[in-house]
Amino acid sequence: MEPTAFAGTNARIRVFESNLLKNEQFERMLQSPDFEEALSVLKDTPYRNDVEELKRTKNYDTLLVNELKRMYDELFTISPEPALIELFSLRYSYHNLKVMLKENLTQNDFSSMLIPIGKESMSSLKQAVETGKSDELGQEYLTSIQEVKTDYEEYHNVQSIDIILDRRYFTHLKELAKSTRDPKVVDLITMLIDLNNLSTLSRAIKQKRSQNFLTTILSSSGSISKKELIQLGTENLVDAGKKLADGKYSNIILNSINPETQELSPVKLDLQTDNAYMEKMKDAKLEVFGPMPMLAYIYAKENEVKNLRLILVGKENNLPIKEIRERMRIIYGL
Repeated sequence: MEPTAFAGTNARIRVFESNLLKNEQFERMLQSPDFEEALSVLKDTPYRNDVEELKRTKNYDTLLVNELKRMYDELFTISPEPALIELFSLRYSYHNLKVMLKENLTQNDFSSMLIPIGKESMSSLKQAVETGKSDELGQEYLTSIQEVKTDYEEYHNVQSIDIILDRRYFTHLKELAKSTRDPKVVDLITMLIDLNNLSTLSRAIKQKRSQNFLTTILSSSGSISKKELIQLGTENLVDAGKKLADGKYSNIILNSINPETQELSPVKLDLQTDNAYMEKMKDAKLEVFGPMPMLAYIYAKENEVKNLRLILVGKENNLPIKEIRERMRIIYGL
């Protein structure tokens, strides 16, 4: 698709960006003495109509999910290429697949955990889970469902559902990226997969997980050899950090090493990878043509929702400001 095809969409994205929360608004929420005062800051934002109800119900999770659903529904409508929006909404579809497969295989009701976001309808996903067939879903979905069912028939391990679908999600994601035929989009998704693999590796080392576990859970769709990552799984967090610091993501790794213990910190790594991704998105939003400004906006909105949830949870539970701030992601608003 020609980059100029996104000119009209990107003009609308600029308008949407102007409504993103700013750093100053997040700071005012952080400094608020309690939950109600933090919510009051939102009276001057696009969330204004829900403030009074939230003070009564504290049901902010529903509000935030609905806000994301509204965004995705609108972008699916205006984007010249829906597959680009699906790149970010796919994780919700795979979350819903996990829920539906657990319901189907264990005969329990987990419907309250479903999230109404994604390109594919709930009914399409549910039918595919029940029958293994679909005229609406792509083959990647059906392959994912079949792999889970085959594994469960043999081992009856519910935990494997999450492991298999997490790995299958990244395979599906990479195929979606390649279908756009846009090198920048493919690079963006490859970076996402790489950083997720590094996060998974650091946690596996910390938990002393086996190489077999890493073989099962790591994605092969990134740019870093899965074999290399599995071998690093035999190292401790100090040595693994040193070796990864010589690689493609050296700045991220160096900023994720605990200066006192010299260990690679999984918590720091998650924060650094999120921030590195946002910095990449800041560059993307400056492009005039092509899909990158739209993808950058989606990522910014997702981070806005994460930060709002962190602050509201923190204020509701009287957590120290420092503790909330440490978990917040940077934004690209002013």
